[in-house]
Amino acid sequence: MFSQASLGNIMVVDADVSVSDLLRLNLRSEGYNVMVCDTPEDVDFADLEKIHLIIADGGEEGLEFISDVKSTPAGPSIGVIYCSSIDNERLLIDALDAGADDVLRKPFSLREMIARVRAVMRRRGRGTAPASTGVLTFRQMHVNLEKKSVTIAGEPVVLSNTEFAILELLLRNANTYTPRIEIFKSVWRDATGSNERIVDTNISRLRRKLGELGTSIVNRSGLGYMMAE
Repeated sequence: MFSQASLGNIMVVDADVSVSDLLRLNLRSEGYNVMVCDTPEDVDFADLEKIHLIIADGGEEGLEFISDVKSTPAGPSIGVIYCSSIDNERLLIDALDAGADDVLRKPFSLREMIARVRAVMRRRGRGTAPASTGVLTFRQMHVNLEKKSVTIAGEPVVLSNTEFAILELLLRNANTYTPRIEIFKSVWRDATGSNERIVDTNISRLRRKLGELGTSIVNRSGLGYMMAE
């Protein structure tokens, strides 16, 4: 069913051909394997053990599909993003209660969808760069992951452990928005609940310490932060 890929296998369940074709083309260009089913009835549940993420459309039928997926042996390990053109907040909340990891209203931004896909894959342990003892480079900045040191044009930049962790995360996902809640969950792993304000505070400090390169950390409401070329 799938060719080999490093980032994971995604199933798109959507009867809108324009949407499914758009997702298939762009997610494949991002490095994912993608298969498409028009409706939940077309899904072969025997294939689910190979799936890492499902992007599902629909109303009540979609909610039942999520519940059915989660009740299978492979279900707990499969991420789900639920999309709906129905402007009903209760429906989106019900999707989360049914087991969806994230929800999006249609029409959605393609960049936002890709960011959400990456976020869910990270939470599921997929689609992230492996731990490395190498060096990440961005323009004249070099980040040594083993020594946890940063230099810009050869000059050292002193960062806190938290600031370094945020910088590493943004560099690994350069040119793609990372939601604030995902930054919080990745950096403050032992924290309970969410405190996205602390993300803003630390990124503000990080920008100042990076000087002119700090302007490369951009943010957009609803999407999060990005290290932009």
